[in-house]
Amino acid sequence: MKIEFYGVRGSYPVPGKDTIIFGGNTTCVSISTEVNGKIKRLIFDCGTGVISLGKDILKNHFAQKEDLNILMFFTHLHPDHTQGFPFFAPNYFGNCNLSLFGFKTLKKHIGMVLEQEMLPPTFPIEYKDLKSKRNHYELKDADKLYISYNKYNTEKMIDSIFMIDCMQGFAPSHPQQGALYYKVTELKTGKSISCIWDIESHIGGDRRVINFIKNSDILIHDTQYTTDEYNSDKIIIQGFGHSTYEMAIENAVQGNVKELWCMHYNPNHTDEKLQKIGSDYNYINDTNVIIKLAREYMAVEM
Repeated sequence: MKIEFYGVRGSYPVPGKDTIIFGGNTTCVSISTEVNGKIKRLIFDCGTGVISLGKDILKNHFAQKEDLNILMFFTHLHPDHTQGFPFFAPNYFGNCNLSLFGFKTLKKHIGMVLEQEMLPPTFPIEYKDLKSKRNHYELKDADKLYISYNKYNTEKMIDSIFMIDCMQGFAPSHPQQGALYYKVTELKTGKSISCIWDIESHIGGDRRVINFIKNSDILIHDTQYTTDEYNSDKIIIQGFGHSTYEMAIENAVQGNVKELWCMHYNPNHTDEKLQKIGSDYNYINDTNVIIKLAREYMAVEM
């Protein structure tokens, strides 16, 4: 199983000389494995990072390594998690079948929100004019989904590759309608990855999250703020719906997670700032959890 980080920023893209090392694209994570020489991929969120991912998928497709039956899972529908979708290259191929998973918000499913974002005069191509075939599926808290190479079901199948567990957070602030978090288990190996971002956790640990991620091999967690920023009386960010590094570490430790991968960075945090944060936490880390900071285009093999 492989994790590839295509976008690691929160809020908005930050291209430029100060974000070359960690990257400036917004949220997009790929989790994949190989089945009989073919890549089976799950995409989590569709920020600007998905643009490069779409190009990689097409390269694989033309090399007969990956088909265009693509599964996308959305945590929520804010722009930094959807803004790459109109530029996702497979959308312009008629043999692309897209399955879009997420929860309904204000009685709107994913397709309705994406359609609104692509209406004229703000975009030159309407959602309905994309060549890809798109199906929309609603997921809710405690849902479980089994993924095989060619199909998916709520019941385990003989040829199931992945099991996906869902947890919905009902935040009182950001996102106002909550967000979906995912735990992906590769059934052949039993290895698991938990995806927890756009969450304002709790100091001392978030019990729902801890129970959900229990014994994961890897936890990818929102770390938009430092503790100093979170506790500042100059710029108030409590209630903005994002976690600190300490919150992520607390959840990882209490969830008995092997590795914590920090992500969804503050757009104001430069490469220099993130490198210092990474060095500091590696120096003071007295837990059994390995702490790492994700970088754009980084691949993690499991």
